[in-house]
This record gives sequence, structure tokens and C-alpha cells, in this order.
Amino acid sequence: MTTSVYWILLAGWLLAGRASAQPSAFSQEWQFAHYLADKEEVDEASFVLQSIDTRQLSRPQLDSLAYLTGWLAYSGKSLELASQHLLSVSSGSPFYIKSQYFGAYCLTFQQKLDAASAVARQLPAPDSTLRELRAFEEAGIALLQRQFQRYDTLRQQFRYSSYALSAEEKHLDSYRTGLQAQKRRSPAVAGLLSAVVPGLGKLYAGKPKQGIAAFLPVLTLGLLTWEGYRKDGPKSLRFLGFGSLFTLFYGGAIWGSTLAVHVQRDQFNRTYDNKILFDMHIPLRNLLNR
Repeated sequence: MTTSVYWILLAGWLLAGRASAQPSAFSQEWQFAHYLADKEEVDEASFVLQSIDTRQLSRPQLDSLAYLTGWLAYSGKSLELASQHLLSVSSGSPFYIKSQYFGAYCLTFQQKLDAASAVARQLPAPDSTLRELRAFEEAGIALLQRQFQRYDTLRQQFRYSSYALSAEEKHLDSYRTGLQAQKRRSPAVAGLLSAVVPGLGKLYAGKPKQGIAAFLPVLTLGLLTWEGYRKDGPKSLRFLGFGSLFTLFYGGAIWGSTLAVHVQRDQFNRTYDNKILFDMHIPLRNLLNR
């Protein structure tokens, strides 16, 4: 169905539905917005929800409105707005469980890990499957926080038998091993190594090609500086020019080595964080997005 057809439907809804003061008006509006959301017409669905007068709504109706508003924000990747609405759904709503789990995930994806952990600890888990899912989500947050002991405690609740969780549970175990095995390289050591041999610090940081690229110009400029000093003396333009360039490149090699350690560490952590977030999301979609 084209966008223009949706706007025709919206126009008809505004003319017919909004003029009515029937008790079922909210239900009709909500169902229409839900229909549009199912068709991935997020903007149109949001327009319908924003037009609802909330002053006369009951608590269950407000919960339904908050859920669908949050879900649309989640679908549109507006995760801060999504978490606010989803986590406002009360425990009496049929959408409560789904809203709480996805609201916690939205906080996690925003790297609001302390808040996400606090919500995850209180996630509703009325059956064994949801208890395992809650432990799984908490364990994922613990890994993102690099709290390995807490992860080890939570993983004791993994059964590795659920179709919706087993693969991701094994993935989290492998991520925990990889994170724990990360080599703790020091920026200070990298800088010291490059002060001794330019580029050696980048080799230490795991960047061998950059190390060679840093070593060669410093070596060349060092030789040219020495040649200028030997032939023309310490006051010659050749010595001063090449000497200045040598100093610049030598200092840059030291600074670049310390920076390389930080960059390598950030890349390593970002790669694992993205994997963890991806695997935390899959069971939520499998178990709750029905």
C-alpha cells in the first residue's frame, strides 16, 4: 500500500473517528495505529497516537498508549524516547513484560549501564524461560561493564538448551573468554619503546605496518641531519632544517605510539560491545516479539 493511500485512510479517520465521542474511540484509534505500525508506517502511526486526547484515558489505556508509542520509537531507533515510554508501562498491563525487557535493552544500547542493570534486576520472570532470559540480559550487561565475577555468577543460570537462548549463551561465554584474555598494553611503555627505536611502540601496540611507516622517515631524516652536521656544521640551514623535521617526526612517533595503544584498546572493546549487544537482542525478538 502506498503512502498516499495511508494518508487517505488517516483523513477518513480524522473525519469519521475523531468526531465520535463513543467509549470505543480510543480502541479504534489504537488499533489503527497498531495496524500502521505492523505495516512499518511509523510516521503515520505516530501521527495517530499523538492525536489521541489523553485526559480521559484510564490506566490500562494509558499503558497501551505508552507501550505503542515506545515501540514505535524503538522501531525508529529513538532509543531514549523508547525507554522512557516502555518503562512507564505499569505491571497490570498485558504489555508490561515486553515493555520492561525492551526498555532495559534500550538503556543498555545507550550505554546507560548502571540504569540498565538496575532495571534488569527487577525484570518480571513468571516462568523458567523468562528467568533464564533475565539472567542472560543481566549477564550481557555485566560483560559490557567488564564485571567478570558477576557474569560468572549469572551464567550459572544458563541451561544451554533453549532454542531461543542456547547459541547466544555460548556466544557470551566466548566473549567473556576473549575479553579476559585481552593483552593489557601500556601507552607509557609504547611511548618509551618509540623513544628508543621510533616505531617500536606501534609494533608493541599491534600495528606493525604503522611501526615501519613511522621508523623509515625518522631514520631518513636522522641520517640527513647527521650528514648536514658533518659537512656543513651545526649552524647550517641544511642541518637546522633537517634537524627540525627529525625532531618533529621523532616526537610524532612517540606520541603516535601512545595513541595507537588507546585506539587499539577502543577498537577491541567496541568490537566486543557490538557483538554483546547484538546477541542480547536476538532472544528478546525470539521470545517476546510475538
